[in-house]
Amino acid sequence: MGDNMTTNNFEPPKDLSLSSKVKGLRKAYEDAVARLETYRQENARYAPRRTLNALDQYVYHVSAVQEAERDLREQEIEAAAAGKALPDRDKVLRAILTKVDEYKRMVPALEALVTKARKAFEDGVREELVPMGLREAAKAVKAREEWERLYKAAMEAKATLERHAGLFSWVVTAGDIDTVPRLGHSQGDNLEYWELNSDGMLTWEASLALEYQSETVGITSLVKVPGLIEPNPNPPVVEEYNHNPKPRHFLAKANGYGDDWEH
Repeated sequence: MGDNMTTNNFEPPKDLSLSSKVKGLRKAYEDAVARLETYRQENARYAPRRTLNALDQYVYHVSAVQEAERDLREQEIEAAAAGKALPDRDKVLRAILTKVDEYKRMVPALEALVTKARKAFEDGVREELVPMGLREAAKAVKAREEWERLYKAAMEAKATLERHAGLFSWVVTAGDIDTVPRLGHSQGDNLEYWELNSDGMLTWEASLALEYQSETVGITSLVKVPGLIEPNPNPPVVEEYNHNPKPRHFLAKANGYGDDWEH
């Protein structure tokens, strides 16, 4: 492989087909990572922690040692109160310090194991890049051929749809037009809205989208033959209009004379 190949974030895509060998190397790497994380979690109390003291100085402490020293101090107080010999400090802390020392050595060892397993996995992938690439290239050719077949079928179906829609246009407009109203429109012909109701008529919504008719005032409907497009399910309400309204104060009461006019 070339020296210019990047090693940053060298992670194969999830859908890239890997050999059983490379899969095994990846599992070994994942197991090493899991082992490191598990050890850290289970032995966190033996890990050195860096904190700032009252003098703004960084100091290291270990939770397990601090706990053991607090317990030792209580034992010393109890022993002093009872007039007994103080407990052996080294003996009390020995087990804790042994675990602390183990943590300091084990974590770097597990980290090195992770690094080694990761390198083995990446090397395994790189060794198979050529055969993997050839496999994906072959799959791409097969997918392209399928895409071309489906695209050709879709174009043929679209042409059939346009032909029958055009024939419908000729019928519904009584010969005024023989294409769909939006043919060549910059926003598309909207043939995807073609839909029939249970009676086999073009739905009202489809007729609006296809622009056989419009709800906009002033635009003339193209429909000349009824029974092919369903009626508007929500026709506008036409309000009655009185063309000769008269103010109430000009309306006479029953007797209609003199002071009996309404005001």
